[in-house]
Amino acid sequence: MGSTSVWEIEEEFSNGVIGMSSHGGTPSTINGRGGSEDVYVAVGKRSSSMDALSWALKHLVKPSSFVYLIHVFPEVHHVPTPLGLVPKSHVSPQQLETYMGQQRVKRREMLQKFLSLCQSSGVQVDTILIESDLISKAVIDLIAVLHIKRIIDCLIFSVQKIERKQQSRANTQKCSSLL
Repeated sequence: MGSTSVWEIEEEFSNGVIGMSSHGGTPSTINGRGGSEDVYVAVGKRSSSMDALSWALKHLVKPSSFVYLIHVFPEVHHVPTPLGLVPKSHVSPQQLETYMGQQRVKRREMLQKFLSLCQSSGVQVDTILIESDLISKAVIDLIAVLHIKRIIDCLIFSVQKIERKQQSRANTQKCSSLL
């Protein structure tokens, strides 16, 4: 059975540094493993994320591969309160930590289906969490920092689904016009 760990990454825009903190492991390019078999899959809430991971597991992953699930989530600027959204700088540290804890639980629950699929496929898996409002930039920066060679983004699968739906509609319209 594969192992799992979580990496949280915070972008520091003031000096361009990306800080990383581990909750159980190290990305392969940092710990020296640096496997060319490693596969990084960007995942999120859309069903296309599961399609992307399933495709990667089927077509790219080998028994020696290590899968990294990349999830970018928005920075917290406001905290919901009974009075509405309040800037995080205006709530108590305890309120902020409670809210952040709730968000971590939601992320963990969302990611569990991806982790389970990897584990049932018998591959080792780590999760890299990136807090950023700029999803594309965060992923591109990660590619450069970790020297990623294989990354699968669910956007590819979303575009393919849209194209298939458009093709299907066009075929349906052609058939309708023949009747």
